[in-house]
Amino acid sequence: MAAGELPPLVLLRAFDAAGRHRSFARAAAALHVTPSTISHQIADLERHLGVALFLRSGSRLALTAEGEALLVDVAVAFERLRAAGSRLRRGGQPSTLRISANPFFAGEVLVPLLADLEREFPGLALHVRSTEALDDPRDLAVDFCIRTGGGELPGLERHPIHPLSVVPVASPRRGAARAARIDFAYQGESAWTRYEQLGGTRLPATGPGRFFSSHHTAVRAAAEGLGTTLGMLPVIAPWLRARRLRVVARTKPVPLGTLDLVCRPLAPSERVLRRARDWLIAAIRESARD
Repeated sequence: MAAGELPPLVLLRAFDAAGRHRSFARAAAALHVTPSTISHQIADLERHLGVALFLRSGSRLALTAEGEALLVDVAVAFERLRAAGSRLRRGGQPSTLRISANPFFAGEVLVPLLADLEREFPGLALHVRSTEALDDPRDLAVDFCIRTGGGELPGLERHPIHPLSVVPVASPRRGAARAARIDFAYQGESAWTRYEQLGGTRLPATGPGRFFSSHHTAVRAAAEGLGTTLGMLPVIAPWLRARRLRVVARTKPVPLGTLDLVCRPLAPSERVLRRARDWLIAAIRESARD
């Protein structure tokens, strides 16, 4: 490579995604290509630069010291490019607001707020992505991701909305709480396992359990009288008020961290996105107090 020659942008984009996600597979999903494409692009970039950027050990992926340093520089460069594009695009103001949230939160909390959001921001098209995936706003698929749980988010802003807790819930129907325990996946593990690890009430298993891939489906199953599951407070508060669910007697909620709005750093010129971010945080907080 000639001195001062820039690596191809497509290779830097692949490296940025792989470095942030620490996974070729997740980087490929974010960029809508195959993991093999990402792997080849990283290899091309390493040959281009003459250094190793990743340490590969089976399925585990870690950055070398050179990779860590490059990732910081690439992240800064891409953020400056995004900010420059934002300034040029309609004076820095978006035409679409893209929000990602899990299906239960999207349907039960976010959708009831959308009419007010549209009145507050007329002419701004709304795209709601309902998914259990933890979207990364730096992949440009969304502007705001509403998510639970901690974890490092280098290069992103985390805005806490309100505390979360989790508690056993069941249908108000007689005997529903004594039916099978309903489990679901929470951050890659059993929700009941996490609840008990955090000090939650241990409930006896009563026959074969049921397992679902999402909180949304598990809560629906519990409301149908199929057993006891774990509900996130205050997200399930509307169902408790409507008597679709009840908290199981002699159980206690345990803290589960916070509900956060996650976004990339917004430039001062991105006035509409900054206002929309602050409006959403305030509106979701208010809905939790209803």
